[in-house]
This record gives sequence, C-alpha cells and structure tokens, in this order.
Amino acid sequence: MPHCVIEYTRDIEKKIDISELLETAFDAVLTSGHFDRASIKARAIGFDIFKSGQSRDDYIHVKLRILSGRTADEKKFLSDHLIAAIGPHIGNTKSLTVEIIDMDRGSYGKLIAPD
Repeated sequence: MPHCVIEYTRDIEKKIDISELLETAFDAVLTSGHFDRASIKARAIGFDIFKSGQSRDDYIHVKLRILSGRTADEKKFLSDHLIAAIGPHIGNTKSLTVEIIDMDRGSYGKLIAPD
C-alpha cells in the first residue's frame, strides 16, 4: 500500500516517456514521507479510446489509492505533492489531475507469497 495508478491517453506516448513519468510518480509517493518504499506499487495504463469535453483530449489522471484513516489535510498534501512532482514531466499535455482514494481498512486484504 499505496497503489499509484497513472491513467493517460495513449497519444501522449509520442510526447513524453511514460516509464520516466511512472518513476517520477513513484518517487513522489516515496518522498511524501507517508509511505515506505517496499509498500508502494505503481503502474500506468494507456487508453486508446477516450473522450474529453476540453478543446484537446489528451490528459493524465493519477489515482493514489491509500488505506483509510488519513486527514483531509494529509490527502490534500499528497495531491499537491504529486502534482508538483509530476507536472514538470507532462510536456504540453492538456490536463493533469490527481485523485486520492481511501480504501477501507476494515475490508482490505492482502496475501504475500513466500519466497
């Protein structure tokens, strides 16, 4: 925990390096001071089919799924921290948004396979 999921319109792959974007997001989650390296998971998902009401469709949306219990101020800090870290790496992509999503602690489950 946490899970950092970057959703993006696939056309931006021509403009920016998605692997670098993922590394930047991972590092931002780590440097937020709220999570240890071993618990962070990050992935990027490109979409071929999408629609936006803006004048240009390209966008990046980051979902940071975290266990519930953090304050609104802590979540706002995480959102602002991710935008500040990722923003310089999005080129001329039309939009960058970040969403902090609580995952219910009471129902969250995890299985770790032995080495």
